[in-house]
Amino acid sequence: MYFDNSATTLHKPAALKEKYVELLDSEKYGNPSRSGHALSQNSMMGIFRTKMDLAKIFHIADPSDIALTENASFGLNMVIKSLIRENDHVITTTTEHNSVLRPLYQSGADLDFLDFDEDYKVEFDKLPELIKENTKFIVTNHASNLLGNVNDLDKIHQLAQKYKLIMIIDMAQTAGCVDVDLSRYSNSIFVFTGHKSLYGPSGTGGIIKVGDFDFSNVFAGGSGINSFDKCHPKDFPAIFEVGTSNFLSQIAMDASLKFLLDTGIDNINEKIKNLTKRFYNGIKDIKAVKFYSKKPEGDFTGIVSFNLSDMDSAELSLILDEKYNIQTRPGAHCAPLIHKHFGTEDQGIVRFSFSYFNSEEEIDAAIGAVKEIAENYMNK
Repeated sequence: MYFDNSATTLHKPAALKEKYVELLDSEKYGNPSRSGHALSQNSMMGIFRTKMDLAKIFHIADPSDIALTENASFGLNMVIKSLIRENDHVITTTTEHNSVLRPLYQSGADLDFLDFDEDYKVEFDKLPELIKENTKFIVTNHASNLLGNVNDLDKIHQLAQKYKLIMIIDMAQTAGCVDVDLSRYSNSIFVFTGHKSLYGPSGTGGIIKVGDFDFSNVFAGGSGINSFDKCHPKDFPAIFEVGTSNFLSQIAMDASLKFLLDTGIDNINEKIKNLTKRFYNGIKDIKAVKFYSKKPEGDFTGIVSFNLSDMDSAELSLILDEKYNIQTRPGAHCAPLIHKHFGTEDQGIVRFSFSYFNSEEEIDAAIGAVKEIAENYMNK
């Protein structure tokens, strides 16, 4: 029973597997944007179809406002390092993944952090207190990979507009399971990954821009255009699509996107929410359970994070795996500032994260396993 979907979804649409086999068996897909022959054109058209369906999912009018990358970490690094400078002031939060934190630290920019309250909500109301003359960016996630909260993009965007900030949003945890119209958010950049709730292959992701930005080159190399120029093209998306991409996976991902469009993101979200509520309600009365994620009410993702008393998170996760064949995620979750907030740097936290392909029967089995482990552990 796989409950580590916030890291990578294991179960994929059948159409994705079929598309992969077709791509590999057909031998009809060459290097895109490098040749004029039919096989190269096949790949170019395949990538364009993927971008067209991504545009539908994110409600973007122009597919050329999407650059495809290897994952969200890659995309966040490129955006942050291409825009943020040492003399800039950036506002971010203590709920961020290291894919945001580490590039920000490396940028040398002046950083201020918004913390989260007892309801696991980031305190964006305090943003005006942090504004300086050189404040240029608000960088945050749409949803934490540990807390289960979904941040209010309308509120963040209103603040960004008021203080003339560029909004950079990490959508790794929400792309594909939370329906949002990105075209509504001007002067903003969104980064997503393909291998989580878009149910695509690993090695896929992208950057979506809403507005015009003065990106600088982070990588340089083959572009397929302007080959006699000494500098890599600065046009979007070419500035971020450097060298030969993971194009077969990018083309195959469109099968997953069509599954999402056919099923409906709202329907997917509703099922995940119901599974999350079922699990949360099934373990909430266990005396040893201490939650580190929001109560599944209102806007939330398919995450339940908790510990059993002072039991090491790695020990609990190992027992779940070895005795019950239940896969979860223990440890730090690449979110160090959340653990500093909770004081769980040593213990870590166990995270259950659910997908559309999980079942109520699996949830009930997981509830039973947690109850049994808690009873045995507390009676030692």
